[in-house]
Amino acid sequence: MLALVQGVTTEEGGTMALSSPCSACSTSSCLFLIPVVQVSLVRGQDAKQHLAIGAALRPLRERNVLIVGSGASFHNMMYFFSSGGTKKVGQGHATAWAGWLQKTVTDPALSAEDRMATLANWHKAPSAYDCQPRGRAEHLMPLFVIAGTALGQQGTAVGEKYNSMMGLKINQFEWTN
Repeated sequence: MLALVQGVTTEEGGTMALSSPCSACSTSSCLFLIPVVQVSLVRGQDAKQHLAIGAALRPLRERNVLIVGSGASFHNMMYFFSSGGTKKVGQGHATAWAGWLQKTVTDPALSAEDRMATLANWHKAPSAYDCQPRGRAEHLMPLFVIAGTALGQQGTAVGEKYNSMMGLKINQFEWTN
């Protein structure tokens, strides 16, 4: 089995242990060793380009290759380490952005084409640049690659237990289709 894992560096021959609490596992934690190939992101914040990379990887999914994207739906360090009024402003931005992202990824009323177009224009979403500062959205791009592998199909919100980091709303998704 081959896994494409973004954001993970392996130095021991490309093999690493992954633990998965995914819905496909029959136990609460699966541990297995798999070969890993790291895929680099394209410089810049071009979501459309990253969605296209995902679409190009789609044939691997169809061959039961696990494709994992590792990133962050919220990545504004100023708000992570703030307090008081500034933290409250950050929480407002995080909530608005997370709501938009969750609706965009999970809304069954959106067609695949509309979902891809909406994700491609992420920077127009409420609080987008407050949560992913201009020029620093590399932590968001893996989401677009993985959404691209699903060709715009609806994703599922997961990880409700871990939907906050340092007091700020975050999102996690999976595509199993």
